[in-house]
Amino acid sequence: MNTILLIAAIFGFVLTSLLFFRKTAHNTASFFLGSFYFIISVYALQTYLIDTDQLEKVRWFFIWPLLLYHLIMIPVYFYFATVIKDEFRWKNKYLLLFVPFLLGVVDVVSVYMAPPSVYAQLLESATSNTAERLDAHYWLLSLNEHYLIRHLWQLGSLFFILPELRKFLKEGITDKLKLTLNKWLVFFWTTMTTLSLLAILHGLEKLFGISTFGYILGIRDGSVVLTMFLYLTVFVIGIIPIYFPSILHGYPRRKKVEPLSIKNNSNNRNENKRTEDSKFNMDEADIEKKLKTLIENKSYLNPEFTVTTCARDMDLPAHHLSYFISKFYGQNFASYKNDLRIAYAKKLMDSGFLEHSTMEALAYTCGYGNRSSFSKTFKAVTNQSPSEYLQHKK
Repeated sequence: MNTILLIAAIFGFVLTSLLFFRKTAHNTASFFLGSFYFIISVYALQTYLIDTDQLEKVRWFFIWPLLLYHLIMIPVYFYFATVIKDEFRWKNKYLLLFVPFLLGVVDVVSVYMAPPSVYAQLLESATSNTAERLDAHYWLLSLNEHYLIRHLWQLGSLFFILPELRKFLKEGITDKLKLTLNKWLVFFWTTMTTLSLLAILHGLEKLFGISTFGYILGIRDGSVVLTMFLYLTVFVIGIIPIYFPSILHGYPRRKKVEPLSIKNNSNNRNENKRTEDSKFNMDEADIEKKLKTLIENKSYLNPEFTVTTCARDMDLPAHHLSYFISKFYGQNFASYKNDLRIAYAKKLMDSGFLEHSTMEALAYTCGYGNRSSFSKTFKAVTNQSPSEYLQHKK
């Protein structure tokens, strides 16, 4: 059992490093997911040290990890929020997620400010009777109360994000890679919810001395169930992103660009009554600005990015946009879009994207439905296949 804990910790730290340092199309989501794995890994490592009576050798690795554990629901919630919105923006309501952390700060600071004998006594209690270590009482709450509050907050945050998650799952259901992402999100949410429920039952069992697992599941020792489920969770949710790297790229959303305000007075209406060419010249600066904003937002990576959707976001007639691109870029809209996508693909390839991801993931990231269409377009634009491009780059 202890060996499995150590393996889980090492595996988690390796996975954390991959998520922190690999280059993906959605680094923010990968960072939050990596942060979750990091906290789980620290928990597994500390539990291993306690269960094998080695915590005394690393006395500093005690008390303060409580703060880290109280943050565990935050990267999970932020991960879901980032994938759903395709970006992360801070909202003041997120401060509620930090309530368990703030309670932990009070108790951790109180321990470190107390005489050294208090710290030594807590450490002795944790190492001499590991089965009862959750009974340790700090200044504000007992360790078991911290444990229970943490998982209640985690369960609450998972249910709070559920309405937005359900809405997100209904989008892009004809996209094969989106369906893979959906399955992962459902599995991850379900796994974390189950883990929270088991932890809450275990916390109630310890706090009130009742056999909740015995009454509900017919199992005498609930900690065994919880520990085994935790091991299984770490390995399964760690392996899935490795085998299906496309889930780390999220689901790109087209950013809506607000049309520029135009003064609607009688003089402007009279000036707008010109020929098509003169009208086009008058709008040139506005069109360029709107198109530049769309490019900066990488809207062209959306699989549904067409001349119609692009023109709609720019508040223009589709033929007007086509005429602009043809006149000023000398190509049709499809060629213009493919040039942008392939340029972005080359940028990702140059930065080492394919060292940790597949060609299929690269194709999807760049707005193509499959590897075949991506390779065909890549060769049409660059006169070489993706593999030939990589060879020449070397």
